[in-house]
Amino acid sequence: MAITIRTEKQAARLRKLSVLDGVKVYTKLRQDVTKAGILERDYRYYTLIIFFSFAGFATSVFMVFTTTSYPLLFLWLLVLSFFTVQLAGLLHDSGHRAIFTSTRNNDLMGILSATAIGMIHEEWRVKHNRHHANPNVEGVDTDIDIPLLSFTKERFASKSGLAKMLAPYQVFFYYPIGILLAFSLRYNGIEYYIKYFSLKNALLMVLFAISLFLWFVMPFFVFSLPKALFVEFVSLSFTGFYAWNIFAPNHKGHPYLEKGIKFSFLEHQIMTARNVNGHFLTDLFYMGLNYQIEHHLFPNCPRNKLKLISPYVKKLSRQLKLDYESVSVLGAARIILKELSSVAEIGKRPLPAKAR
Repeated sequence: MAITIRTEKQAARLRKLSVLDGVKVYTKLRQDVTKAGILERDYRYYTLIIFFSFAGFATSVFMVFTTTSYPLLFLWLLVLSFFTVQLAGLLHDSGHRAIFTSTRNNDLMGILSATAIGMIHEEWRVKHNRHHANPNVEGVDTDIDIPLLSFTKERFASKSGLAKMLAPYQVFFYYPIGILLAFSLRYNGIEYYIKYFSLKNALLMVLFAISLFLWFVMPFFVFSLPKALFVEFVSLSFTGFYAWNIFAPNHKGHPYLEKGIKFSFLEHQIMTARNVNGHFLTDLFYMGLNYQIEHHLFPNCPRNKLKLISPYVKKLSRQLKLDYESVSVLGAARIILKELSSVAEIGKRPLPAKAR
């Protein structure tokens, strides 16, 4: 079961590096990685991946429009879901300035990718970078606020209403929640423009509205009702399921920190992240995010070069006795489901008075 580091006394027992020592070690690591040329932009790779993602997305959209056989349509919707998440990967990389050296070009790529899939580049970038700065920090990292899932006893006990009623069965909601991710990400965009609307971002809001129309309304004008419903349900469900299984394994079940508890940047990023063992297919499907530890240490590194940083970080982790975790795809799923089950079982017991 994931622990919550609530006091400085707890942190001191777990801490392997002082904040100052952590800065020195990370600075040396960054110097070594930079000297090796790993952080240099890879325009050849991204030209290929951008063409692959947009061409695949456009082709699958065309085939969805023209296919009349439902079995074939189902397969093409799976392809569409795959390329939709691949475009989300470009949105992610551009938000970290990992594609181009130019901020403007990264923003343009982010806006283009976001518009194609019904998201907002700036909303995603700001929220995601906040997560990077404070992974698994209570009250700061909004990625850990999942209504029906708790990875600590304290979070389990804090549930109320319907969430509290369903909490004992949370292990059964892990995958179904993922299906809803495609909806929640679009809903976040709507909330963002309601909150931050201005004439300055009016054009981007129009692009977002057009994108939502194309995704959620137009199918009901151009397809029969059964086909439109089929397209919406299958594409959105599998897009959410795929994206959930890319992002969810990265931090779930690792230590949580109360706001104000400080670890060095190096130790914080390693102790709160999990890698998924990499090879060509995992690198493709996970878009480099299977190297989550390296990505959090060097978020602006091109995704295809993250694996080159792994030997440096593994060596350093062994020397400093830091918990560098890398597991298989199935291993990550087993860990998360076991954590959810354990928390639900232990969470039924009353909290000690001091923890309330």
